[in-house]
Amino acid sequence: MFFSLLLFLVQGISAQEGYQIQQKNLIKVNLLPIAFRNYSIQYERVLGKSVSVAVAYRFMPEGTIPLKNKIIDYAEPDDQQVIDILNEAQLSNFAITPEVRFYLGKKGYGRGFYVSLFYRYSNFDANNIDADFEEEDISVNVDMKGNIKSHTVGFVLGSQWALSKHLCLDLWFLGPHYGTGSGSFTGIPSTPMSTEEQNTVRDKLNELEIDPYTKTVEVNQNKATVNIKGPFGGFRAGLSLGIKF
Repeated sequence: MFFSLLLFLVQGISAQEGYQIQQKNLIKVNLLPIAFRNYSIQYERVLGKSVSVAVAYRFMPEGTIPLKNKIIDYAEPDDQQVIDILNEAQLSNFAITPEVRFYLGKKGYGRGFYVSLFYRYSNFDANNIDADFEEEDISVNVDMKGNIKSHTVGFVLGSQWALSKHLCLDLWFLGPHYGTGSGSFTGIPSTPMSTEEQNTVRDKLNELEIDPYTKTVEVNQNKATVNIKGPFGGFRAGLSLGIKF
């Protein structure tokens, strides 16, 4: 009887450990940003009771600015050119985010409250920005596009639940990150610019306030370029539904 009970307990423990070992892989989709044309998928690998590693890929296909009408209504810009730019600009981006998770609860193995440390590489593109530079009797129209890349680090607080043997729910509600960003915006005129037109464009670009970024302006007859560099940051939050296997 004793050996039968002992065998039952050992088999039960082995089955539980086998379940934990089998459920080391999680693939999740973040549901919250879908409404903003952002799509994010994450793969998580459980290394032990308290530790896992994960990598997420997020992308936004090219399109108009999300919630642009609400932005215009809230900002109430006086300049029609600003409204036109907000309506016509095309944006896209992607980000890659590796992280290490530390599960602090009793359950562990990819379940319960966790703290995560992460690094994020982001790439943002903007196109179809139609800008006019005017001064007295000089007017120059340029078609601008730009790209910004950023490198940031941060932490996340969250909790993950096993909904069933093969389903999980992941909620993270605090994810500040901070680092640096750099990039450039280039404007191409419809015709080569005269010296006076170059001076007008250069003066207008130098007048732009983009604190806390630093900028350098380069203008010639064929294009105008603004190079920017400075601090970059943001917040991560999400609600992901996933499968375990």
